Amino acid sequence: MLKKELLERVRERGISVSSNMIERYVEYGLIVGNRVSLGFSQGVTTHFDERTLDAIVFIDELKASTKFKQKSDFIFILYWKGYPVQWDKLKARLIEFHTRIMNTFKKVAGYTAHPEYPEIIEDIASDETAKAPKAIGRPSKKSEGMQKIKVKESANRLMIVSKLIADIIDNGTISLDVFRTFNQLSSIDSEVMNETILEPTNDWLQMMTWKNAIGHSDEQDYRESYELIALIKEYWSDLEVHFGSVYDIPFFGNSIKNLEDYFQLKFFADKPSFYRYVLLVLISGGFCQQLKQFLSNPTTRGNWNQIITSLPSLPAQTTGEEVTLNG
Repeated sequence: MLKKELLERVRERGISVSSNMIERYVEYGLIVGNRVSLGFSQGVTTHFDERTLDAIVFIDELKASTKFKQKSDFIFILYWKGYPVQWDKLKARLIEFHTRIMNTFKKVAGYTAHPEYPEIIEDIASDETAKAPKAIGRPSKKSEGMQKIKVKESANRLMIVSKLIADIIDNGTISLDVFRTFNQLSSIDSEVMNETILEPTNDWLQMMTWKNAIGHSDEQDYRESYELIALIKEYWSDLEVHFGSVYDIPFFGNSIKNLEDYFQLKFFADKPSFYRYVLLVLISGGFCQQLKQFLSNPTTRGNWNQIITSLPSLPAQTTGEEVTLNG
């Protein structure tokens, strides 16, 4: 449809929008307009597909929401929700995000080499803990003691995460000692996991291609990531149908909770930060095409559903107790 028709149909939805606003949405990459030549000396016009209407309605909802304050996040939200966006503008935002992360990682890696590194970490942990909500009134000795414990726990967490980052930035590998300590502190320690995950992770890190992958990414990378995200959502919906909450999944639910408590964040929250991180991993990982082919296989989907069906019975087989799902 042409811009004139698009404006009319958007206004029919009760949304106030101007021609200039549509142009800004195109400029920011939030909607896709295909420029078509009208012929020799006739100029060009812009055509919008049918989904642009729904995208503009959704953008209006985002602008009215207090949950999403940064307009620069809108392109990640639209992409994750399945709306067509301009991949080159999405790439530019992702490069900005990647640059901020790498600069932060380098700064953290620099801290670990500082002679006063433990004191720096303790100060940061103390400030972090002090920001947490406190009970009204004079603090008791018990609450002061709990505060000190929280500072120590926070310092330990920051210490091992910073060492993990320093290993990656300075050496291009993660040492077994650091990885084992990380797993122990996050309550997911397993020698099998240490050996199974660490070796391929270090092989991937040593290739160093992940650092430059975002800059070299093209439209096909973002299309494949988009398709892979859609597949992952389908697999995830299979879990939700059976268990409702991610925390109720046998075996995995508790590990996810431990990781969230350890990192003090929600992995599956509906947040732009989560969308950015996932897209960053998919683009820089170099495994999108292979994973998409694997998940697209009907046999894989069938095996996945068989695994889901069998999960509730596994605790019973291990403990000998009867497990009843959802009451």
